[in-house]
Parts: sequence; structure tokens; C-alpha cells
Amino acid sequence: MRARTVIIWIASATLVTGCSSAEPTVTPPQGTTAANLGTPTRSTPPTSRAAASADADAVTLAFTGDMLVSDEMRSRAAANAGGSGFDFEPMLREVAPILRAADWAVCHQETPISADNRALSGWPSFNAPYQLAEAEKAAGYDACTTASNHTVDRGSAGVKSTLDTFDRVGLRHVGSARSEAESRRLTLYDVKGVRIGHTSYTYGTNGIAPPTAWTVNLIDPARIRADAARLRRAGADFVVVSLHFGEEKAPTPSAYQRQVVEQVMASKDVDLVIGHHAHVVQPVQRRPDGRWVVFGLGNLLAQQVIAPGESATPPHRDGVIVRVTVVGGQSGRYAVRRVGYVPTFVDAPSDVVRLAPAFSRRRTVAVLTSLGAPLVDDTPG
Repeated sequence: MRARTVIIWIASATLVTGCSSAEPTVTPPQGTTAANLGTPTRSTPPTSRAAASADADAVTLAFTGDMLVSDEMRSRAAANAGGSGFDFEPMLREVAPILRAADWAVCHQETPISADNRALSGWPSFNAPYQLAEAEKAAGYDACTTASNHTVDRGSAGVKSTLDTFDRVGLRHVGSARSEAESRRLTLYDVKGVRIGHTSYTYGTNGIAPPTAWTVNLIDPARIRADAARLRRAGADFVVVSLHFGEEKAPTPSAYQRQVVEQVMASKDVDLVIGHHAHVVQPVQRRPDGRWVVFGLGNLLAQQVIAPGESATPPHRDGVIVRVTVVGGQSGRYAVRRVGYVPTFVDAPSDVVRLAPAFSRRRTVAVLTSLGAPLVDDTPG
């Protein structure tokens, strides 16, 4: 049976600010390329399905990619509801058992969610029905990250409606805030007695100025390192940093992504980086010191326009559920024991998130393992 857990909010007296609202142009570290980025300690990833760690103190965390409801997807949800409201649950039903099997599951909510279903819209200024949050909770999610380039599409009112809706349905959140006091709080998840610290940031907000300096967390490596240190002082056993960054539809991490990761991982307080934004799957890296970086989870639930020349089943319908098993060591420090993956694919026109068919699975696995990370296939069956 899945353990139900509690979030602990710890107030901090210090607010760290000073972030750029646009993705900067940077020079990658000398000698860094996609081919040699953090050579893993094992070069041949295993492909056999393996059981999760049997350690008594092990916890399994599940992470998924972008939730991005287009006008077409909203119409499908309306049809699912028979003309009365919206029903997104059928879209997540096939992957729900995988999410529920984890001790703690985290989604990435890229867009605002309306608390009353007024002014719903898709691209370019998103606003999703509140039934999306209800479906996320029903599917087994425990929390969602909310820092993205669309966080302030609807201004501070959109941030408030999103977080109010998450509070109502029982989903925890990190990455944006309704008040300065809320922005100062540190997020700790108590997962089977293991305290997981979590932070979330975005490269920018599509040129829309955030209403305040504290509305949404913007990527600033110095701030991220400071926040991770604060989480450690507050008692975090394991620290996760979620980053919304990269180039859309690019499966290879950009120079900016590599630079940010290097600067963030300069802090030993950070154990795991989880990335999203590219809308396609990007590689997983196990660094020489044993820490992990998931550069991009792809789309979990999204229906983006197929561009001229793209196939009818493009890579931006690919996604992956990444399952990270965390265990305690003799030194008392928690670390990643294994990283598993379950490739997913957004079916059309049903918009159902399915276990990836063969063609999608092949390209997802090829990208995930391209940096030599020793991943384990967790696909059921």
C-alpha cells in the first residue's frame, strides 16, 4: 500500500532575489560538448526490468513532464465529460497505476489553472480548467512544480487561482507564490520518514514581467545554491532542484542548460536535478560523483500543433516517467540508488497518455541513454 505523506512548510527569514527574466547567452565550460558532458561511471545501460530496492528506508520518487492543455485538448476533455464540465481523468488513467506505485509523485504544471473555469484558453496565454488539477490528484500525483515560462500568463490572479486550486484538491506545489511570505517558505516532503527538499525555477516568463520579484522563481544559480543550503539546514535528507529550461523540440541539452547544471551542481547540497520545457525527451546523466541530472522529461499531457514537415506522431508527443529510488547510506547521507524509466506517448485524437508504442519507445530510450546513464526499464508487463 502506498504511504500517504505530509508536507512540512518551514518559514525562512531571508528572501534571496536577483534573477534574470530571460534566458541568457552563455559560453559553455571549456571542453564541454554533448558527447563528453559528464562521462558516466558505467557506459552500458542495463535494459532488464528490475525490482525496486528492498531497503527498508528506500523511497521512490516519480517525476513527469509538461502539463500543457491546448484548446483542442480542452475540447476533448469537454467531450469526455459529456458536455458538462471537463474530464481529464481518462487521459491519465493508463499511467495512473505507475504514479500511485511511487511513494511520492510530482507533475510539472506548466500553465495557470482557473479556479472557476472563467476565461479558459490555450496558446499563447494559457488557462486550464480546474478539473485538470482534480485529475492530477486522482491519477496519483502528490505535488506539482509551477515555475515555467507560462506561470504569469494570467498575472498574479492566475498564480493565485492555480495554487488555490491545488490547495483545494490536496496537491502540494513549489515554484510560484501568492505572497512574499509564501515565497520565503521552504518545501519539505515527508516521504516515509525521509525529508525531501524541493525547489523549482524557470529561465523566464516569455517576456511578461512577473507582477513582483517573488511571484515566480527565476533561474539564478547562486540563489539555487543558497536555497539548497537553506533546505539542508532545515533538515532535508535529499534535495531536488527542478529547472524549466532548454530549447523547445531540441533533444540535446543546450549550452545554457549545461552551464546552469554545472553551476547548480557545484553545491554538494543538491542531489538531483529534474528538467523540463523542451517538450521532447532529453538525456539523463549520472555524474562522476554519483549524483544525477534528468535534462528533460518531455511532454506528459500536451497536444502541440504538428508543424509542416513533421510526422503525424512527432517526438513532442513523447514523454517519460522517471522513477528515482533514494536510500540512506552508512554516513547518514541519502543518495540515488537507481533510476528507472517508463516511456509514454500522447495518443491522438483521444489525448490519452499511453505506455509508449514501439516507435516512440525506441527514440525515447535512445535519447535517455545517450550520455551513458545506467538506467533501468520500469515499464510494466
